[in-house]
Amino acid sequence: MEIKKNIIWLASYPKSGNTWFRSFITALKNRGEVNINDLKTEGIFSSKISLEDNLDVDADDVRSTQIDIFKRLALTYQSSISEEKNFFKIHDLYSLSEFDNKPIVPIESTFAAIYFVRNPLDVSISMANHNGQSIDQVIEKVMGNPLASISKNSKFLQHQFPQWIGTWNNHVVSWKQVDSFPVYFVRYEDMKQSPKETFTDILHNIGYEASELEINRALEAAKFENLKQQEQEFGFRERPGSSKSFFNKGEMGQWKEQLTKSQIDKIKQINEPMMREFGYWED
Repeated sequence: MEIKKNIIWLASYPKSGNTWFRSFITALKNRGEVNINDLKTEGIFSSKISLEDNLDVDADDVRSTQIDIFKRLALTYQSSISEEKNFFKIHDLYSLSEFDNKPIVPIESTFAAIYFVRNPLDVSISMANHNGQSIDQVIEKVMGNPLASISKNSKFLQHQFPQWIGTWNNHVVSWKQVDSFPVYFVRYEDMKQSPKETFTDILHNIGYEASELEINRALEAAKFENLKQQEQEFGFRERPGSSKSFFNKGEMGQWKEQLTKSQIDKIKQINEPMMREFGYWED
């Protein structure tokens, strides 16, 4: 079987615009229509279902020392039988497997990655809503914890493998150090302030052809307000039980009103290098 480089990773720390872009891609593929419960992308890297469907195995029967290998094999197969690019969401910190010292993702099947980066001060607020935690808990247990992972509970682990995310700074650094395939960094704030230019640039970078009319139509369909309204009317299957809503506010700069000085200082102390690099640092 010929190995095809069809995978485009939609990488991000949680609550950074990943689902917004998946909705935009869905609208492009679907003539301006978006159903948030039927997004036209290929799911998430941590999915057990993807592994089972591609390799015809029970994910829970795979030994822990072989999980990384099986995940790479599954997505390499899926990429190679596809006639078009595959968009996979991934929240994992980019790393080498502890079992075979190879990258956790199949680089031979990867075309590129888009990395969505958002001000960690705002991320902390969105993540607190998403996780059903206080902001202090998010700072201590997630954004300030190098070993932080997404593995909420036994129900979650029925469908997904744990995802190591670490601190916000370490997560960004890990994807910046990738040299096996192109990684295009996109600021959430630019997506909000200049959506047409920013989304058009993303498509250009990955070689995705779309007319100006198609892009405008997809942007309209994927507006935050439209996605939020859909969730209110029909629910969203990706919303965790700990969260009242997946699409909460999606605002920029809300940290200025909602974070205490102590919380701001803690986040800045942990994440200073990448905050400075991406223009989020304020003295």
